[in-house]
Amino acid sequence: MTLLLKAENLSRVYPSGEGQVTALRPFTHTFAPGMTAVVGPSGSGKSTLLNLLAGFDTPTAGRVVVGDTDLHRLTESGRADFRLAHYGFVFQSHNLVAILSAQENVEFPLMLAGVPPRERRDRARALLAQVGLEKRTGHMPAQLSGGEAQRVALARALVGEPGVLLADEPTGNLDTKTGNEVLELLLAPAKAGRTVVLITHDAEVAARADYTLRVRDGEVREETRVRV
Repeated sequence: MTLLLKAENLSRVYPSGEGQVTALRPFTHTFAPGMTAVVGPSGSGKSTLLNLLAGFDTPTAGRVVVGDTDLHRLTESGRADFRLAHYGFVFQSHNLVAILSAQENVEFPLMLAGVPPRERRDRARALLAQVGLEKRTGHMPAQLSGGEAQRVALARALVGEPGVLLADEPTGNLDTKTGNEVLELLLAPAKAGRTVVLITHDAEVAARADYTLRVRDGEVREETRVRV
């Protein structure tokens, strides 16, 4: 399912002692289907932007619109339900549940969504096969390499067929070869028409995206790219 993700006059200011810190200056942008790379130095506002887009944080002004839904008009539980139905997440640290197997980790969001056991098992196995882990379904996170764990996390993010996929430095802890493999897996839903927003500090990773936003000192600028 394709969903347009829009930031409309979006900003975030945090109180700090006697003053304020502007983490994100007002900006408006439509995240088109495909992959958008968000790049910038540490502390520039990238994570603030991602948290706002996900509804983990509340904007000081403006709004995030996903499809026809104003994310911040929903209650906290409403946003959680909306994320479960429409978002997928991949983080730098894979954030797998340590006591669940690879397959159970992938099934977990489907269980929360009330999907019947047989269907969620079949969907989880299909996704794990898609990311090359059909022989690791019963392994626990501690038995997986970093790259394997990240691929399980990606399968978990995709198993609910989300319209929006948010990835925060998903290749940051991986070697170059494994990082490229994970990036290829992220590019697949982007090419299929999903909206993928990827935070990265790696210029080579950003160069593979369809669009680039550059963030510095809380200011977001769109970078024009000419493809030949």
